[in-house]
Amino acid sequence: MDLLPSGIHAEGRGLSEARALRRAMVFQEPMTALNPTMRVGEQIAEAAQSRGKSSTEAKAYALDWMARVQLPAPELSYRKYPHQMSGGQRQRVMIAMAMAQDPELLIADEPTTALDHFVAHEILGLLRDLQKRHGFSMLFISHDLDAVAAVADDLYVLRSGECVEHGPLNEVIARPQHPYTQGLLASRPPEDRKPLRLPTVQDFIEGRPISALERPTYVPSEVILEVRALSKSFGGSPVLKDLDLVLHEGETLGLVGASGSGKSTIARCLVNLAQPDGGEIRYRGKRIDGLDRAGRRAMAREIQYIFQDPFSSLSPRMRIGEAIQEAMQVHRLWGTSEEQKVKVLDLLEAVGLPEPALAYAKYPHEFSGGQRQRIGIARTLAVDPRVIICDESVAALDVSVQAQVLNVLNDLKDRFQFSYLFISHDARVVRYMSDRTVVLG
Repeated sequence: MDLLPSGIHAEGRGLSEARALRRAMVFQEPMTALNPTMRVGEQIAEAAQSRGKSSTEAKAYALDWMARVQLPAPELSYRKYPHQMSGGQRQRVMIAMAMAQDPELLIADEPTTALDHFVAHEILGLLRDLQKRHGFSMLFISHDLDAVAAVADDLYVLRSGECVEHGPLNEVIARPQHPYTQGLLASRPPEDRKPLRLPTVQDFIEGRPISALERPTYVPSEVILEVRALSKSFGGSPVLKDLDLVLHEGETLGLVGASGSGKSTIARCLVNLAQPDGGEIRYRGKRIDGLDRAGRRAMAREIQYIFQDPFSSLSPRMRIGEAIQEAMQVHRLWGTSEEQKVKVLDLLEAVGLPEPALAYAKYPHEFSGGQRQRIGIARTLAVDPRVIICDESVAALDVSVQAQVLNVLNDLKDRFQFSYLFISHDARVVRYMSDRTVVLG
């Protein structure tokens, strides 16, 4: 895309010399790629104008493409701002913007990573259909091997900037030759069983034996958290209607559903980030909805939240040791400042962060995505909670790092006997992690 200098060649020429090659890109996160101050239709029309169309032609072309990517009511959608659309609709806008430039090469960079399984399936189908009808070439970049398998003809596997394996997709997936590729494929949670630990890429690179042990079957115990007839509306539109939910001690309860089904709304109600319109939330038999400030602070120790994006939930101006220790100070836990620091180092070691003493003094931007998620988990553990809500906590991680984090979550659950409410749009992950599953319509 000429966003960085490169030595890439197209049709035998350097890209800087081959500007006649029409290229367009669909980015991973449309909310940050779209201009929040412009209506989405105007942004698509602007892309069409870059190909020489008049303003009148560009608007008609934008509306045509909005219909082709199956945005509802194109005339109405044209006038919306990005924040007024769902994640899947925003991604369709990005595809329409790209296609309005009539590309010969479409680069799709993680286009479905932030979307739930149902919407991602629709977007992949849309890309396939558009390619068949318009004949462009597509470079599809993803860490989601299921998504790659749905659209690709040939597969290149990259590690540390180098291609370690390539060939026809079916051959590479059926008979991977490089340990890295073997590890990527094996890191995905299996659909038919629950191994005690998921293998990681590092296991294959270092030739470590893969355990054949299975996770023990969960035996239900006392109820720790109960939701009765929970209801919540936004702007007059109901999101939750008379929802019942029960979580037991030491259980992992999976929560799945399409975008807008209310998964995150439930989680926010449980941690007092949103107040339900009706119903009850009980913790160990006592109502916790409608608590006063002191009650909410006390309950914050019991029920904690691991966010999807640890980078945005960590202060970029605080060293990670200070960020974790701050939670201890707020709740006056673990003794003196020096004793708290020792506890922080223990937590960083418990979540598998290398060299905890060095990590303590670093800032969030100095860590990888997987390491930041481990830091987020450590901060959650700092107040010794009994219920942990994992809200899409591994959605943005590649399959190998995802396997590492899932192993950490299971190890910590076995060690500390937490209860998890595990929210995800990835059916494989939910099936592997959960003892029971609730599906929201």
